[in-house]
Amino acid sequence: MRGPVTFTLDLEDHRPDDSFPLRYPTVMREVLAFLAERNIVGTVFVVGVVAEAQPDLVREVAAAGHELALHSWAHTHLTDQTPEVFAAETRRGKALLEDLAGAPVVGFRAPTFSLVPESLWATEVLAAEGFTYSSSVLSAPNPLFGYPGAPTEPFLWPSGLAEFPAPLAGIGPVHMPFLGGTYFRLLPWPVIAAARRFGDVGPAPWTYVHPYDFDTEERYWPVPDAGRLAPLLWVGRRRALAKMDRLLASGAGLPLRDRIADAVAGGVFGPATSVAPATVGAGAAATATSPRDRAEQR
Repeated sequence: MRGPVTFTLDLEDHRPDDSFPLRYPTVMREVLAFLAERNIVGTVFVVGVVAEAQPDLVREVAAAGHELALHSWAHTHLTDQTPEVFAAETRRGKALLEDLAGAPVVGFRAPTFSLVPESLWATEVLAAEGFTYSSSVLSAPNPLFGYPGAPTEPFLWPSGLAEFPAPLAGIGPVHMPFLGGTYFRLLPWPVIAAARRFGDVGPAPWTYVHPYDFDTEERYWPVPDAGRLAPLLWVGRRRALAKMDRLLASGAGLPLRDRIADAVAGGVFGPATSVAPATVGAGAAATATSPRDRAEQR
């Protein structure tokens, strides 16, 4: 079964430091206009420090009908955090977004799909903090973060948290999240269309993008995590909106919060973990990072 694709976007600051122009608010408003013209509403995962810096922009996203969800407080990989700090930062980000949206925030996406076996404790923290679902797993090998062996279709963690893994496509042992980011920008449309038809997309597929995926005027800078492949982050931006238009032309899916039943139907996966109540409920004080720090954590 292949359902319509839900539009999701990670709202974050892509600059290496404050000497670069602040571009994501302008680009995000262009994306909002693109979606409004097509009557598309989706899910926007917002980094906490971005919501703190640009509250009016986040209110505009919510006012346009999009679901607000959390993309961590400062775009720190789960594997670089302790349960205590993660709980405190997550609680802080959730409260801020709920205040800006005037509605519950129930979704979470880990930076760079960093929900992997060694960070499974986060699924219990998220459930304890009132989240209903996560969209944080890449069920394939990856140079950064991957969870080979995890289901490719929506499922439940033992904590009761629903999970929407990234839709995959590939041949043999090589699979990629073709509906998102650099993959979506680089792949020719016929390949995307074929992957959409034959890939492991499940009943609730989603695309993930960032404001910079559509930003044709951003000045180049060497993104640390990308290494020699950093220039690829600038390739294909001029065609990205046109591709997105074709992808969603047959009808966009509902925001992820409204597709939880698909995950419930997938059953439970994963070992139960144990996070002490004191750890979940009394986290350490959260700290923000600079734009450069956030870039280095990508």
